[in-house]
Amino acid sequence: MEIELKIGVFSINLNFCGAILEELRTYHTVRVYRHSNNEVMNTVNIVGLLNWCDLAYFEFIQYPLPWVSRQQWLDKPVVARDHGIDVLNHANIDWRKVSALIIQPTQQKRLNRLRRIYNQKHPDAKLPPLPKEILHLYVGVDLKHFKFNMKRKPGFNIILHSNVIRQTKGIYTALQCFSELIERDGDNPWQFTLIAQGEGGWNWSQRQEYVMCVQELLEELNLSPKRFKHYDGNLGKKDWTSLLQIQDIYWCLSIRESFGVSMAEACASGAHPLLNHFYGAERLYPQANLCKSPGELVDKTIQWGKLSEEEKLQSKRLIRKHVEQYNQLETAKKIRNLIETITEDN
Repeated sequence: MEIELKIGVFSINLNFCGAILEELRTYHTVRVYRHSNNEVMNTVNIVGLLNWCDLAYFEFIQYPLPWVSRQQWLDKPVVARDHGIDVLNHANIDWRKVSALIIQPTQQKRLNRLRRIYNQKHPDAKLPPLPKEILHLYVGVDLKHFKFNMKRKPGFNIILHSNVIRQTKGIYTALQCFSELIERDGDNPWQFTLIAQGEGGWNWSQRQEYVMCVQELLEELNLSPKRFKHYDGNLGKKDWTSLLQIQDIYWCLSIRESFGVSMAEACASGAHPLLNHFYGAERLYPQANLCKSPGELVDKTIQWGKLSEEEKLQSKRLIRKHVEQYNQLETAKKIRNLIETITEDN
């Protein structure tokens, strides 16, 4: 598309759209909505940005999309991207005002189920159909930054990352699994690295009980420092990248994920993923990497540990090749092409 567009980007969380913003800014003029604690000023900023732009792009189907989609005066094409738990907002959006939806394949399964349940409960007020234009794309991973070191000899290092310790990520269960792993296969030098903020931070009042239980479990397990290390908070990109270079297995005990950026970054670095078979996981990773129970996760970890060095390297090559289909640069290009096509059609 040769015409330069004015694109308004709306989100209160820009952590996952860096590549998209860079791609759009290369070809078009982009302004990003700035959120504040002043509700009146936020409304003014939203309306002002909508009046300025040729197209509105919403990262997440949450605030302010539900409110914007219900404004009768809205006359701009709207493109929205669903990420994860924001799918619960699906019934609050007037999809007749949304020109295109970008959704992660794991979430399409969940969205279909939620819409089916809603329509069953509200037979006289069924939801409007989703947009005709639906692009199935994962958030993606930075393949240029996260690389696989083929020269490193495989070891017995396991890693799990979560921004904070919370129940959704299954950290309590992961610690139980690691304790069982040591009991059953302690002759091998298994090490477990957990990266997650404990006390304070995001949603602390809701997480407090779970964090307390995790702390109590750690005291009871009394894991050796040679076996277990906890980084209480997130690492900088450089330290995170370096740490992934010496990992062999990535554990994911989450009860739900849409993509799992940290897991994909670990896989791109050569870590073999073993993950709970959460809803839609089969659309993301091969069946061999999925675990129906914590016990199966421990079993598959032990099985991986028994592989020969060449077999372990092969598993790392295969998972790197698998996640190459989730290149975030290609994702950004496809989203830009969608935006340009929608604007032309309108």
